[in-house]
Amino acid sequence: MEMGILIPLAPFIMVLGIVWVSAHYKHLNKTAGTITDDQATELTQMSKIADILDQRVAVLERILDDEVPDWREK
Repeated sequence: MEMGILIPLAPFIMVLGIVWVSAHYKHLNKTAGTITDDQATELTQMSKIADILDQRVAVLERILDDEVPDWREK
């Protein structure tokens, strides 16, 4: 190739590269905060399990309060 054709092509290629890189990172930022359907389903299941465990802990604390009133102070 001749140097004469490379000089006008260099800025064109640089502009295309900058546009491609900025579009790539804009897409990454846009999709970074989203979750998939599988993740949403798993999150819902984990939330239900956490609610059940919270209820169980509350029941156990009530039992301890009835049987050993000062268990929290120990």
